Amino acid sequence: MHIKRITIQGFKSYRDETTTDPLSPHHNVVVGRNGSGKSNFFAAVRFVLSDAYTSLGREERQALLHEGTGPATMSAFVEIVFDNTDSRFPTGKDETVVRRTIGLKKDDYSLDKKSSTKSEIASLLESAGFSRSNPYYIVPQGRITSLTHAKDAERLALLKEVAGTKVYEARREASLKIIDETERTRVKIGEDLALIEERLGELDSEKDELDKYRALDRERRCLEYAIYSVEQEDVVEQLDEIDIRREQLVVAVNARQETCGDLERQASDLEPEMRAAKQALEILRIEHEQLASDAEDHARARAHTESAIHDLEQGRASGRDSITELRRTVDGLSREVRKRENELTRVEVNYGKALAAETQLRETFEVADQQRKALLQRQGRSGQFSSKGQRDKWLKAEIVRLETSVQQHRAQVAATEEEQTGLHTRLGEIEASISAAKAKAASCGEQIVSMQAQEIGLKEDKDTKASKRKELWRKEARLETESSDLREELKRAERALGGTVDRATSEGLQALPAIRERLGLSGIHGPLFELFEVDETYRSCVEAIAGSSLFHVVVDSDDTASRIMDELNKRKLGRLTFMPLNRMHPPPATYPEASDAIPMIERLRFNRRYQRAFEQVFGRTIICPSLEVGSGYARTMNLTAVTLEGDKVDRRGELMGGFSSRKGSRLEAAKALVHVQGRVKEAERQEKEIMAALSALDQEITGQHSELQMLSARAVQANNERSSAKQDLRQLAKTEASARQFAENANKSLVSLNAQLRSAERELQSMQEELGTPFARGISAEERVQLEQLAAQVDSQTSELSKLLAKRVDLEGRRNVLHNELGLGMRMRLDDAQRQLEQATAENPDKTIGVRSRELAKVAQAQELIGQQLTDIHQEIEDKTREIADLEKQLSETQARLDAENRRVQGEMEQLDKCLAQRNLYLQKKNEYMRNIQDLGVLPEEAFRNFNRAQLPKLAKKLHKTNEKLKTFGHVNKKAFEQYTIFARQRESIQQRKRELDQSAASIEELIEVLDQRKDEAIERTFNQVSKYFGQVFDKLVPAGRGSLVMQRRADNVADESMVVDENTAVENYTGVTIRVSFNSKTDEGLHMQQLSGGQKSLVALALIFAIQQCDPAPFYLFDEIDANLDAVHRTAVADMIHELSRGSQFVTTTFRPEMLVHADKFYGVTFENKVSQITTITQDAAVSFIDEAQPS
Repeated sequence: MHIKRITIQGFKSYRDETTTDPLSPHHNVVVGRNGSGKSNFFAAVRFVLSDAYTSLGREERQALLHEGTGPATMSAFVEIVFDNTDSRFPTGKDETVVRRTIGLKKDDYSLDKKSSTKSEIASLLESAGFSRSNPYYIVPQGRITSLTHAKDAERLALLKEVAGTKVYEARREASLKIIDETERTRVKIGEDLALIEERLGELDSEKDELDKYRALDRERRCLEYAIYSVEQEDVVEQLDEIDIRREQLVVAVNARQETCGDLERQASDLEPEMRAAKQALEILRIEHEQLASDAEDHARARAHTESAIHDLEQGRASGRDSITELRRTVDGLSREVRKRENELTRVEVNYGKALAAETQLRETFEVADQQRKALLQRQGRSGQFSSKGQRDKWLKAEIVRLETSVQQHRAQVAATEEEQTGLHTRLGEIEASISAAKAKAASCGEQIVSMQAQEIGLKEDKDTKASKRKELWRKEARLETESSDLREELKRAERALGGTVDRATSEGLQALPAIRERLGLSGIHGPLFELFEVDETYRSCVEAIAGSSLFHVVVDSDDTASRIMDELNKRKLGRLTFMPLNRMHPPPATYPEASDAIPMIERLRFNRRYQRAFEQVFGRTIICPSLEVGSGYARTMNLTAVTLEGDKVDRRGELMGGFSSRKGSRLEAAKALVHVQGRVKEAERQEKEIMAALSALDQEITGQHSELQMLSARAVQANNERSSAKQDLRQLAKTEASARQFAENANKSLVSLNAQLRSAERELQSMQEELGTPFARGISAEERVQLEQLAAQVDSQTSELSKLLAKRVDLEGRRNVLHNELGLGMRMRLDDAQRQLEQATAENPDKTIGVRSRELAKVAQAQELIGQQLTDIHQEIEDKTREIADLEKQLSETQARLDAENRRVQGEMEQLDKCLAQRNLYLQKKNEYMRNIQDLGVLPEEAFRNFNRAQLPKLAKKLHKTNEKLKTFGHVNKKAFEQYTIFARQRESIQQRKRELDQSAASIEELIEVLDQRKDEAIERTFNQVSKYFGQVFDKLVPAGRGSLVMQRRADNVADESMVVDENTAVENYTGVTIRVSFNSKTDEGLHMQQLSGGQKSLVALALIFAIQQCDPAPFYLFDEIDANLDAVHRTAVADMIHELSRGSQFVTTTFRPEMLVHADKFYGVTFENKVSQITTITQDAAVSFIDEAQPS
């Protein structure tokens, strides 16, 4: 194991993050100028690994942070990466990373990137061989100097530290403290024993007087028992008589109670019926008002629709005539347009043929005419020129002129062709635009028809949904009335239930649903009364047993209960008692196997997940036919017995119960509340459904209204678009006609230009041909014949060309006339007629009359339905009025009978209360006599003699005399025997404690002796090892000399080199360790440290450090300028020593001397610029050069 890399940031002079290259596992040398940061580099390693920087205060941490220019350094860290391939660190990884980070308020360690503590890091280092008792694996500057000036006692302390005697000394000091504490306790025990012995002597004299007092007290207790037992028998007789009278009254009250219960049930049944009838009557009246209002609305709608139909029928006749006339106009114009279009097609064909014939004839004519003109010109030039040279000169000039003319004509032809191409493209675009405009106009017309049909359908659907909405409004009104009545009934039920519990519990129960919803708690199961059902037969007994537990809230865990309680307290919403199922562990109950004892829990119907809660309340209760039967089971089985009437008896024999009115029944009130809550929830659910349906209908109607508006807007837009398209068509027709005219003109120009071009080219060709012929006077005979033929041909073709031109001009004129008539006249009139026809058709009253007629039929049907509903509701209102009158009469009669029965029950209850009061009084007396008898304690045999009531005066007189005698013993210590026994036990306990302390003190003294012995052995063993290695190391460093360590003792203050120490010698007998060395002799006695030079002292100190390190080796060593005070010979020896040791351990050293560089494996240089240190890897030559430069001149 060795250090692989070191990373420093923010620590002292190392501001920026600096990471060394991988260190050699053998010898590494660090060089740098004074003040460059070499020592800070070693301090960084000590900062992580040693105890030199523990328990740092804020100022001390601040001093370790980098201070320089730039931003302030707020934190620093040093990270050391160890090579762990030999697994010396028990981490299971090949690399182990230890890091320490400090700031102004933090000091943290991490191991392999995970947070750790200083103690864990120290334990890890010790497991790898870093001993806390040997800090010399890191030797900073000044450590050598301190060793050279160390005294003998200080070297002894160092030896003890290496030997690890601090552990023994700490244990010895702790043992001495225990001995002191034990001695103080033994002194206190001796004092307590003396006091106890004195008190025991006093109590021994008080025991005789106490014997006499006890004899009189025994007689007193026998007399009191006799008196109490006679009185108790009289009380039992009185109780039996009262129980008989009470049973008679209970039977009478039960009979009255059953009668009252029947009457109460009748009244309770009549009240909901009457409320339901009144509610139904109110709903019927509301429906009657709504239907009457709807009937008026329908009547007004019917009158308005009939009036509209009448107006439409009056205007229908004139509308039909107008549409007929428009249709005739459209048909006539359509026929004329088709006729003109057919004629135009024929004219276009004939015009094309005439133009082609004219063009062909014109080309033939131009060729013949050009040949004729050329022969005539040649004939004329024969007399114009006198020689061939003159002629050729003139011909060449003409050829040049003609060539220029040909080029110009060609350019004009190209330009005209390009213009013609553009005109044809424009015509194609105009035709495409016309087709698009026609398609758009047709599409808009179809859209208008489709949207009109959609509008009619949407209006009908909207009317249907409006009718549904009115029906839902009526249902909503009925539900609002029902909900209002239900809320009033819910308040009555809550008040009835609140009358059976305290106000805080009632408020808490009302707030519970809101808390459940707000906190999102699924573990709230509800109050106990909501979680079970029971037959009416067992209602009274179940309620008597449960009591207020009926309103305890069952939850899944105590955490849920705590959260609810916090919310209740925070919002001041009342108070509740909770039953957390996870905390309830009721003990199992054993029930008697008899027909007259029924476990109450078997008569309850509930979910088995709440078993623990019901076992807690009802698990130890049985239902018995009478209190006599129940009291027997209660005493023997440790159960609570209850009768069907609600009388109960527990294991202590206490009787509870009595008459309970049905009106005050908690279960009945709870059941009524749950029932009403269910109805309220159902009404709320129905109301939400109706509101949702109404909202959906409103949205649909609103959507349809918006859709109708959109349809209307789209129809207007489509109509506008169609009009715009038709306007565009008219404009495009004009544009097309103009473009065709331009195209024709361009075509004519092109034909003319081509003719001119051909003429110029033929003339040019003729002159070029003439230029190569010999000059002659006149033309040849053949040419004269040809000239005559050409003249005749030209004359003939001129006549024919005139005829063709006249025919083409006629056709062209007719074509233009037809184009103008169609484009600017007939088609426009046809479009106007069609638009008027469409508008008249759209405004046709027949469709509107049909729509209005359907509306009228619906309104009439709705009127008839509402009339029938009004008749039915009238009848229902009369029936409900009679029903309410009958119910009020029955309720009045039942209430009168119930009041009479209640008065009778009240009288009997008063008698029963008197019996119960007497019974409770006698029970108190009975219990008082029983307590008095129990207070008498254990009685002698003579106390249980039989006495009768006649003997009471005699017994009372005898008791009075006995009490008078006892008064004479008022000063006696009645607890003398008990106190004597207590003090005797205390004496024995203290004596036992004293013996234990004596044994403990002996054991501790024995331990101290063992510790002293082990400490001596450790010092002897360490001294022998260090002395041995010191001699070997010194021999290597100074081959001509010798060195040894000498232990000094206090006994005779004489050095003992042989180290023969007696076993009983204490550590304090050693006073120091002396060093004797000789640098030039193996036999001299040697010199002490004080007699050596500075360099010799440094060498001796180094030898001691090497000896300590060999005694307790570490995986690596850090030496900071240890060779500073040595001469060249000794520096070489030290360097050789380090080189030898580096084969087994890693060394990192700093130096200013070249000897240390000879055998080093890797070199690092420390630089310091702008108050910031950096460490980099350098070569051996660079390190040697740096040290040579740093040597003094």
